[in-house]
Amino acid sequence: MNQSFDTVRMAIRKYRPEDISLLQQWITDPELMFTVAGPGWNYPITTAQIEAHQQQYPSKQLYIGEADGMPVAMGEIIVNEEHAPRLGRLLVGDQNKRGLGIGEKFIRELMSECIRLYHPDSICLFVLETNLSAIRLYKKIGFSFTGDHIPDMIREGEPRKVLKMILNCGEK
Repeated sequence: MNQSFDTVRMAIRKYRPEDISLLQQWITDPELMFTVAGPGWNYPITTAQIEAHQQQYPSKQLYIGEADGMPVAMGEIIVNEEHAPRLGRLLVGDQNKRGLGIGEKFIRELMSECIRLYHPDSICLFVLETNLSAIRLYKKIGFSFTGDHIPDMIREGEPRKVLKMILNCGEK
């Protein structure tokens, strides 16, 4: 695959158990794990963690993004809880492909799926205040900050500020 992703065809599919090897390749350290998944998952990711997550939260569906048929990203659509529908656990897997347009295409596919399934007025997501590249991407897509207070996430005893962003579905 070349480095221009303008012509890449992005599709999403539901996560399958055999995808664990992708997540293990993509989530390379505890800090990245926390940035993507918050305190709910522990590094290194395991099949047991994913299975427990899916059993505990059946309203959270993991997806894999495929660019021209090759897995490149993961994300989650969260429904049936406060601040929903919401996108979460967003990651372009190969760090060398981040910032090249894959994330935008992937998020737009997740948004389309969310709209197709749930017909929401808006879609939201949470992002760490320090994740500036993700914030730039979300703003580019049309998300904006809400000002809602979201509890900090704690990593190794240190609070990390979480921001809520929202996109009105009429503004895609």
